[in-house]
Amino acid sequence: MTGRILKSILTVLAVLAFGVAFGQTTTDPDEILTKDPNDITDSLERAKAKGKIVACADPYGYPYANQNMNPPGFDVEIMEALAARGGMRMEMYWADTGTRGGMSRALRRSLMKGRCDVFMGVSDSGDEDQLMGKLTFTDAYLGLGYVLVTQGPAVGKKTIEELHEAGIKIGVPMSTPIDNELFERKIARELYLDNRRLMRGLSKGEVDAAIVWATAMSVARREVPGFEVKMVDGYIPPEGHRWNLSYMMMKRDKSLLRFLNEGIKDLLANGTVKEKVESYGVPFYPPFE
Repeated sequence: MTGRILKSILTVLAVLAFGVAFGQTTTDPDEILTKDPNDITDSLERAKAKGKIVACADPYGYPYANQNMNPPGFDVEIMEALAARGGMRMEMYWADTGTRGGMSRALRRSLMKGRCDVFMGVSDSGDEDQLMGKLTFTDAYLGLGYVLVTQGPAVGKKTIEELHEAGIKIGVPMSTPIDNELFERKIARELYLDNRRLMRGLSKGEVDAAIVWATAMSVARREVPGFEVKMVDGYIPPEGHRWNLSYMMMKRDKSLLRFLNEGIKDLLANGTVKEKVESYGVPFYPPFE
């Protein structure tokens, strides 16, 4: 018997022994040797066989997610907790949504190519076109919206109406639902190109009140050292100023969808989502009805 044949026999025997020890039911050596998790059609079973859920997100989306940063973003931490419920780890695949083609292009090049199991932090706008006939949403795990922040003479004013009556101009990011609403209601506003510039305007005292996207406060604290901006206590974005965040995934992955929905329900109930979000200085809202 040649050394090569003997080595092959020993390899097969070792694999068979491993299978018996860990509950492997098949006795076909070829099947054992060629078993590949990628051949598993059920998405949840495949993820568990690999020991990981692969999630997609924009690499420049702090505080949701951010490549090569610690802490990594609340979306990343929430998905890690969801994966851990199934005894898995979470791995990232970065998909830039800011390039030409935006979110649709990012989805086609990542989730729809099988490079990840789920795309994080997507707002369900009700536009079926974004699903491209092949995608679906999980249950919502977080509510976000535009919030009212004040400083100086605006402190104590709790509504847009109170600020307007006091003659305090409100800073808003231009070409947003907030900008349009204040324009139509003839409420004095100061326009800024985006939330970042608006928060810098607040830090310089250009305005004393602003309506900004909820995560803008977290970004401002990171980019303007010593700047402490405060949201009006108990402020809840009204209809038209708020949206829910969900995960987007392939419609065919029904078992994984059930797993994630069950996890979202649990993590909302036990306060994990709230804890993760607020640790980044972002106001937590449970999913809006």
